[in-house]
Amino acid sequence: MTGCVKPYYPVVVATPHNYLVVEGLINSGNDSTFITLTRTVTLNNAYTVNPELNALVTVEGESNYSYPLTEFGNGHYTAGPLNLDNSKKYRLHIKVNDGREYVSDFSDVKNTPDIDSISYKVQNNGIQFYVNAHDPQNTTRYYRWNFDETWKYVSYYRSFYKLVNGRPTFRYAYNAGDNIYECYKTSQSKQIIISSSAKLGQDVIAMQPIDFVSAVSGKLAKGYSILLRQYALNAAAYTYWQELKKNTEQLGSIFDAQPSSLTGNLHCTTNAAEPVIGYISISSVKSKRIFIDPFKINLYAPGYIPPPLPIECVSVYIPIAPSESFDFRLNRVFGSGDSVLINAVQPRGAPAIIGYAYAQKECVDCRSKSPNGVNVKPDFWPY
Repeated sequence: MTGCVKPYYPVVVATPHNYLVVEGLINSGNDSTFITLTRTVTLNNAYTVNPELNALVTVEGESNYSYPLTEFGNGHYTAGPLNLDNSKKYRLHIKVNDGREYVSDFSDVKNTPDIDSISYKVQNNGIQFYVNAHDPQNTTRYYRWNFDETWKYVSYYRSFYKLVNGRPTFRYAYNAGDNIYECYKTSQSKQIIISSSAKLGQDVIAMQPIDFVSAVSGKLAKGYSILLRQYALNAAAYTYWQELKKNTEQLGSIFDAQPSSLTGNLHCTTNAAEPVIGYISISSVKSKRIFIDPFKINLYAPGYIPPPLPIECVSVYIPIAPSESFDFRLNRVFGSGDSVLINAVQPRGAPAIIGYAYAQKECVDCRSKSPNGVNVKPDFWPY
């Protein structure tokens, strides 16, 4: 009861392994290829992202054709549409700064069938999304999906005034550039979504669950959209993703499967004993978008979701009088940039504005309320 607490650092936590992690897909169609290279870090490390910079990354064909990828920062590499020959095999080749080289196995090109539809059901105070697909040639059999979700959200207050050259000026709050009340946020899916029709007579995927979005998340209140992407896999790639899903999403209870080692299709050619994490598939990509109109679903979704809490969003009044010190008081309040004007204060019957209301920035500017939120409406947004 009165003894000291002594920290314990298991070997697995402190061992400074620095393995290469390769994420992405070689897009064989008319869209871009994106590959991300990072290095593993120890569990007790202060940072979690360790990008591999200045690598030489190419897609190689078995006929000695090569397609270079261009680095665009933070370990991300890309190439324009490759339009690969479906009758050939290809691989990924990586050379890093210290001279080590890595390659994936040569793989066939998989043609991904179209997404038939994205459907949804309103249930459990939220929306469950599903995907439906099929391959009339019965050759795909193994599927993977990921998605980008975009939703509209609002700040606690709508701002009708802003500071221009140190003076309160009317803000055209419904203009695109001045609208800091309504924002849009996009997030990438985190879960691994796979399915197989290998044991079925027909290559059909019906009502495969994609994602559940709860109404209390606030994502459904002002409009919600999913851009779903579909990939065709071979049997080995499907097994890899299946094991990865078990190791990352289905652990934690005594009834879950035991974690297992992952064997991808990437190898270090300069040191055969060095593990490489990842699996590189080669396929075309098919996509489909669905939009959920909040006025067309029988579901209550709160219009404002904290943070900040409503009790934290208290507006404050700054009077104009005495006018001699008004500029000084404005600069004292707004000089730090953490407060935003809301509205002019003009009591009923008063001949003129007597002051201005303001609140902390996170309560007024939707871009500050949520990281990566933007006040520019996406092109695909219907209204």
